[in-house]
Amino acid sequence: MNASGSTNNPSWFERPQNIRNMIIALVVSCAGLALADLFYTNPHPHFPIETTFAFQAWFGFVSFVVIVFLGRLLRLLVSRPEDYYESEEQDHDRDR
Repeated sequence: MNASGSTNNPSWFERPQNIRNMIIALVVSCAGLALADLFYTNPHPHFPIETTFAFQAWFGFVSFVVIVFLGRLLRLLVSRPEDYYESEEQDHDRDR
């Protein structure tokens, strides 16, 4: 069953060939942007590390990965059970 509730007609984003094509397009775009760094030099780097090859690409990727893992850790600290706001006992009491 897909997100729309239909099992026979998956949406465009759920079709495996489209998922594969989107991943390929994303990888090609990222590689192209990283290679574009060969033709561009930062005229005013604030730190020496900013002059390394594809700094914006790898710094953005590393930042994204750090944010995702910090989000997972934060979820462990602040998450509530799925039925936190409405337990089964409350459901039974309301049905009466």
